[in-house]
Amino acid sequence: MNPEKLAKLQSQVRTGGKGTPRRKVVKASKPVAKEDPKLASTLKQLNVQAIPDVDTINIFKNDGKV
Repeated sequence: MNPEKLAKLQSQVRTGGKGTPRRKVVKASKPVAKEDPKLASTLKQLNVQAIPDVDTINIFKNDGKV
């Protein structure tokens, strides 16, 4: 690679003076999944139990189709 081009690229990535990190890493916080209180109260009234660790389900019709 061309040394002049490399020096130009290196000068662009430093955000501060000597001894500072080259780039700031912005980490976006993931939103916490929170269950809807109205849904939770309705499920409690219906006495419905949650099934833990279920990722997918298959529902079969009478004719054998999924």
